[in-house]
Amino acid sequence: MPKNKLDDIYDLVCRISGVKSIAENKNDAIIAGLMVIEKKLTEKNKLQKENENRVDGILEVIMALAQLNYSKKAKISNKTDHLDAIALGINMLGEELQSSTISLHEKEVLLKEIHHRVKNNLQVISSLLSLQSENITDSYSLEKFKESQNRVRSMALVHEKLYESKDFSKISFSEYIEAFIEAVNRSYNISEGRVKLHVNTDIGKSYFDLNIAIPCALILNELVSNAFKYAFPNQREGNLYLNFNRSNEDDYLIEVRDDGIGIPSDIDTKTTSSLGLQLVDMLIEQINGTVNVKSENGTTFTIRFKIK
Repeated sequence: MPKNKLDDIYDLVCRISGVKSIAENKNDAIIAGLMVIEKKLTEKNKLQKENENRVDGILEVIMALAQLNYSKKAKISNKTDHLDAIALGINMLGEELQSSTISLHEKEVLLKEIHHRVKNNLQVISSLLSLQSENITDSYSLEKFKESQNRVRSMALVHEKLYESKDFSKISFSEYIEAFIEAVNRSYNISEGRVKLHVNTDIGKSYFDLNIAIPCALILNELVSNAFKYAFPNQREGNLYLNFNRSNEDDYLIEVRDDGIGIPSDIDTKTTSSLGLQLVDMLIEQINGTVNVKSENGTTFTIRFKIK
């Protein structure tokens, strides 16, 4: 190899690895530097995967608490970092809510209060995630934090509607969708007119309890958010359609369709590596629904479920 090119490679490797080799043979020095770089990348990937798993675990506990299930606890890694602080706070919230459950079932006014408190605490968690995301420079980790924040916001919005409802166990889901769409537009700051959102909620006076409202809210969050993020890259213009229809007394249909770039036609929500689509598949199972995915002139998700 020409001497000047070897020197350039040697300088670049030393600068990236942070190690100044004293080897007389620059080839050996380059190999040593590359080994250091490989080790650093391996450690970074390991830490990134560990943090991703911890965020996913915290989200599962938040979902359980939002459905008033207190059996799940967030794991504490003893690293005393921001994720441990959030996990500890969630566990304390769960214990506080569990200790109040008996009284909440006895008095309607306290049931209203718990939805208010859950909403407030979920908003605090969302704010913590937002605050922490400001210190993250890695785009992949930042995106994961924002996704988790939007999921928490969706659940907080359900409890806000329950708090406002006369029947504190059910919400009008058409009213929830209106509030949800406003939140999504604010969250992704879509340029006016670039992506046109068309919403049709022909479900009449449909009232969902927590067991249906939370999964449906998260399904809508994942599918609509994914469309905004991935369907229209490079300032591409297009249309996003959200249809939530009721065919009869018990049968419901959710359709999220866009005319964007589309996704691979062979995608399978059960085997995909996408956490969002895995979550959608899990939530559809919770409501005993079915899903059909098409990638023709964009992407269409069609979900059908029945409320007994």
